[in-house]
Amino acid sequence: MASFSLSSSSKHPRFDTIIGLDVAGELFYCRKSTLLGENPSYFAARFGPDSMMDPQLDHIDEKGREIYFVDRNPVMFKYVLDYLRMQKLPPEIGTFQETPNLWRSLRNEAEFYALDGLTSLLKVTFSCSPSEDGGKGILYWLGTNKGKNKYHNPYKLGVIDVSGWFDSFSTLGEHDPSWGSSERKEFFVQYRPISERALLDDEIIWPGVGNVLFPCLTGCNHSSQRLPVVVDMRKNTISPTHYSLRYGACRGMDGNWNFEASTDGENWVLLHEGRRTDGHNLTYERLTQRHALGENEWFQEIRQGRDAFTPIANWPEVYCDYMERHYRHTWEINNSTGQFFRYFRIIGADVVGDGGGCIHCIGLEIYGKVHEE
Repeated sequence: MASFSLSSSSKHPRFDTIIGLDVAGELFYCRKSTLLGENPSYFAARFGPDSMMDPQLDHIDEKGREIYFVDRNPVMFKYVLDYLRMQKLPPEIGTFQETPNLWRSLRNEAEFYALDGLTSLLKVTFSCSPSEDGGKGILYWLGTNKGKNKYHNPYKLGVIDVSGWFDSFSTLGEHDPSWGSSERKEFFVQYRPISERALLDDEIIWPGVGNVLFPCLTGCNHSSQRLPVVVDMRKNTISPTHYSLRYGACRGMDGNWNFEASTDGENWVLLHEGRRTDGHNLTYERLTQRHALGENEWFQEIRQGRDAFTPIANWPEVYCDYMERHYRHTWEINNSTGQFFRYFRIIGADVVGDGGGCIHCIGLEIYGKVHEE
């Protein structure tokens, strides 16, 4: 991007005269102070009080106003001038989803005129904050085709990818190949994950809350192993402010982990240190507390009915409501620079080979700002 600077005030009367800009044959009039409202910029460098550049006067019109030629797109310049007047995006450009080509063209103009404020506004095409139910974030938005359709799993739609240790023979080793199944990947990024796979009470030890099974991509003792689960946003980048997870199985997130991000999938930035001691809702301690309140008996009743033969017809939905309320947690992210990332991962953070704890989670969601190319 070009670098322009202006050190003196642009509000001096000499610089508040009306001038004309002939943009590829179309004439625009404005006050010079409007052009100099953002500094540094192309306009500050060309017309500012301390400019060392020849502004290249083209002619004087019949009213004595100076006219300068600019060899750029006049259609786009209208929006640039509106921005300089209002210091916000012109409402006529709509949203990125409605007019993506217009946004892309306007980005090019903003970069040419070195208008960093306009460039920043055009960089963000969607933003969201954590909702009360903890589920409707950026991944949910992508699963609705950016708000246009009914929700479908974003991994299943192909708008994001989920990969990790389970995709490599060297790390999969003797583990069951089903670790990398599509089902597990879908659960990892599913909005309000629901399972109808209820197990008998004596079928498995600690399969999950209420003996409802959710296949996870990480497991027991994985906190002391470097076995990452990676989400690739593909055509989008995110400047995250928060992320959210829900309990998946066994002892939940009873180990330590890191939530990290990357622009290239190779170099990673630590965004949050997930620790078993920070009082979140996915720990084994949380599980035992809820058990003590009699949740297992309640789960058995909704799954099997009061007479043990007639389950509640919509028990998976009832179960899901409960899990979202009591076993989901949202964390704030340390991204003070506002950097945008394409890749995000969960990875164990306990000492390697030190026993470790469970990392069982599903329902990942990310909140913040989105940039679409």
